[in-house]
Amino acid sequence: MSKEQDQIFFRNFSLIIGAITVMMVIFFVIAQYAGSNDEADANKHAAKVAEVTKPVGQVATTVGEDAEKVVKAAEDSVAEAPATESPAAETSAAETGSDVGQTVYKGLCVNCHGTAALATMIPQTGDAAAWASRIEQGIETLYDHSINGFTGKMGMMPAKGSNPGLSDDEVKAAVDYIVSQSQ
Repeated sequence: MSKEQDQIFFRNFSLIIGAITVMMVIFFVIAQYAGSNDEADANKHAAKVAEVTKPVGQVATTVGEDAEKVVKAAEDSVAEAPATESPAAETSAAETGSDVGQTVYKGLCVNCHGTAALATMIPQTGDAAAWASRIEQGIETLYDHSINGFTGKMGMMPAKGSNPGLSDDEVKAAVDYIVSQSQ
């Protein structure tokens, strides 16, 4: 009886291994067919990816007099670099400020000023009634509250929207954008 059980086991084991092998071959063929254009697509987009991900600067990691030489050399190379014109350089200052404001708004401010669930506590962009009393205080007051923070009856505005990495000009551009959308 044990010899008969061994034969049954080996037969079933062989069938399972064979089925797994057939499935692996089928999956391999499907993967080759479905992924045949991936390399061509990657090559097509490689230049765009390289442009988007290029480094914007270098870090000097030397100490002492060597550090001063490296910094001086870097400053000289920046000063000697030719100015490049881009399509964005042709836009007016007002359009550029609007673009910066819109970018900052979409990256940070929208999290509070564009969330309908917070409308009872935070004035939402585009709600003229909610912004009217704030706009009446003057743009400089709005700039001050946005840059330095403010706590009022409705709640608080954290300084620079809780992003200390923003420059004052970026915050002002975002305020200008929100005001322009809320009048």
